[in-house]
Amino acid sequence: MARTSQRGSDREAVLASVAAEALTDRAPRGRVLVMGDLDGGVSAALHGAGCKVVPWQRQALGGRPASAWPPEGPFGGVVLRLPQGRAALAMDLHAAAARLEPGSPLWIYGSKDEGIQSVPKHLDGLAEGAESILVKRHARVLELRRTAEAARGGLEDWRETVTLDLPGVAGPVEIVTYPGLFAHGRLDAGTACLLEALPEIKAGARVLDFGCGAGVIARAIRDRVPDARVTLLDVDALALHAARRNVPDADMVLSDGWAGLAAGERFDLIVSNPPIHRGKDEDFSTLDALAKQSSGRLRPKGALVAIVQRTAGAGKLFAAGLKNAALLLETPQFQVWRGG
Repeated sequence: MARTSQRGSDREAVLASVAAEALTDRAPRGRVLVMGDLDGGVSAALHGAGCKVVPWQRQALGGRPASAWPPEGPFGGVVLRLPQGRAALAMDLHAAAARLEPGSPLWIYGSKDEGIQSVPKHLDGLAEGAESILVKRHARVLELRRTAEAARGGLEDWRETVTLDLPGVAGPVEIVTYPGLFAHGRLDAGTACLLEALPEIKAGARVLDFGCGAGVIARAIRDRVPDARVTLLDVDALALHAARRNVPDADMVLSDGWAGLAAGERFDLIVSNPPIHRGKDEDFSTLDALAKQSSGRLRPKGALVAIVQRTAGAGKLFAAGLKNAALLLETPQFQVWRGG
């Protein structure tokens, strides 16, 4: 498991090193906004070159500060790690452009298999003059210049509300979402399976949605059991921003895994549709943490219920990490497991 999840870290380290090499002698000496530098190498290199670096992360990886939206500008330049998906790119590109004066530099970096070469086709008129200033180790760094085109620079400019039919919930439910969130604008098939397989939840139960995303699972639980005490946990600050709107009276925890929970917190039920990818790379670390550490977070007779793709090998993990592991539901694509 560790070797598989290491690939995402290796990718980020390579991309950061290439971007740092390309930008050290090109970045302005003023304030530079660095967006999505998961490795931290770009920020460190620019800081060493005399820039006043303002890092921004959506994800609180390793306990680092994170927020749903970048700080206000203006900045002398912006460095953007290419996000996954065209919708997320559009949102991040507008956020970056809104913080730049016309003519200011924008750098975007990513790998070939992530689609970095196609970025100039999706600029929405916000930047021009795309030039590849370094291509190395399957990574590419693009330099562009901000145009005068108006940008959608506020987070709520990107807010969307979709209507979903959730298993076990009477009537359609409105869900707030933003580009780049998991299953944006639709009900994920795995989430639907999990909701179908959920056992009955007692009144007043303490429930943790681990890796909650926009809070769809927690919203369904709250609608089924209105007096359940629900806690939502995710590493993504934007996901929690959406979840606050979808389950407004729940407790929210921004955390990279269990660290953000108080030591004594225990739950009657932990539910999860855990991610098994970081970007394009497989990463089983969240699934592994669930299987190995959930039992210490459960009350007596409590249970973890989680859904995974069948190819993830979850059965072995759950059998090793949890007592009384049982398969609740199986489809050609998914498995829903329960353990205590």
